[in-house]
Amino acid sequence: MKLSAKGRYAIKAMINIALNKTTAPKTLLQISKHQGISLSYLEQLFALLRKNNLVSGVRGPGGGYRLSEDPENITIAQIIKAISSENHIEIASEKKDEVIWDKFSAKLCTYLESVTLGSLINENSSENEENRESLENVPVEKTKWNVV
Repeated sequence: MKLSAKGRYAIKAMINIALNKTTAPKTLLQISKHQGISLSYLEQLFALLRKNNLVSGVRGPGGGYRLSEDPENITIAQIIKAISSENHIEIASEKKDEVIWDKFSAKLCTYLESVTLGSLINENSSENEENRESLENVPVEKTKWNVV
C-alpha cells in the first residue's frame, strides 16, 4: 500500500462528500474549488472510486457524487486501494530494507482497514466539541485588550 498525494486527495474528497449535509450530490467542481486541485485530476480519481463502488454518480442538472455506502462502512484502506495503480507482485527479496518496508506496509494496511471515513469524521467532531466546551469554561481576565 502506497500513501501518496493522490491518496490524500481521494480521502479528503470522500470526507468532503461524507460531510455534505444536504440531499444534493456533491459536484466535482465544488470539491475541486474546496481542495484547490484541478477538475481533470478529480475526474480521474473519481473514475477509479466509482469503478470500485465507493461513490455513485448522479447524472443531469443537480448531479454529482454520493458515497455508495454509509461512511462507517468505507475504510481508508479501500479508498487507497481503489486509486492505487500498483499491481503488487510478490518478489522474494534478500534486501533487509525492502523486507522491513513490506512488513511495515502490511501493518499499515491492516490498521487502515480498521479506520473508516465515519470514524475519522466522528473523532474530529467530538474533539471539536470538547475543545469548544473547554474554551467556554475558561475564565477570561478583563484587560484593556478584551472587547466587551
